[in-house]
Amino acid sequence: MNILRLGALALITGIGLLLVRRLRRWAGDPPAQRASHKEAIEPPELVARYSRFMSILPMQVARGIMGRYAVSGAMPWRILDVGCGPGWFPLELADLAGEATVIGVDLSYPMMQTAVAHAAAVGKERVAFAQARGEVLPFADGTFDLVVSTLALHHLQDPVTALEELQRVAGPAGRIVVFDLRRDISPWLWTIFKVAQAPIDSLNLCENGEPSSSIAASYTPGEAQRLALQAGWKRTRVRGFPGWIVLERPAGQAGPFTVPTAPRGEREIAP
Repeated sequence: MNILRLGALALITGIGLLLVRRLRRWAGDPPAQRASHKEAIEPPELVARYSRFMSILPMQVARGIMGRYAVSGAMPWRILDVGCGPGWFPLELADLAGEATVIGVDLSYPMMQTAVAHAAAVGKERVAFAQARGEVLPFADGTFDLVVSTLALHHLQDPVTALEELQRVAGPAGRIVVFDLRRDISPWLWTIFKVAQAPIDSLNLCENGEPSSSIAASYTPGEAQRLALQAGWKRTRVRGFPGWIVLERPAGQAGPFTVPTAPRGEREIAP
């Protein structure tokens, strides 16, 4: 009996390894060159599906981690979320930041309508939303103590100008934290994303091959940091995680973060 069990286990393991190898060949490798992406999600039915997807438990956990990181340190009183989508992150920032006023902006008008409805449903009077392009923010210099952006950097057509705008509205004293996917993920994580994409496509969640298209449009940590340097961020820190990055400018343009010099010939990185 033990020999039969060992034989069955060996057969199952062999089949599993063969399947994994075939999935890796099918998925290929993460893209070496960045591809462009749509600026905004506009169709109302697509916005509704995206909103439901962003409200599932794993996304709530991810936003909780990002939110606690963003408000760590000095408690902000004025927060801006650029590319806020259906508004879930501004609402959670309002819970985390006590009495802070939170404003979310997004280029998509249907997204703004959805975000406003979500805020009204939970009675968040200190959370407001506005339609705006990340490259042209309708706020005065130094308006906010904290400026955040989640999963929006890879959508921006002019990321350097957008990062300049984030710095302008944060002023010298404000903190900036940008969360986004990273293109140089491991081949195995890329394979997982590609496999997970099949049921997402069947739900028509996105119309252009998500999530792999967003990964292909995202930046490596080094590219993201050089974009920030081009935008005039004097001190930055980029933290790379298995599937995402955090690009940060500390409050007061002062802190323990040093800026490595870009390699010769790579100072001008095309977005």
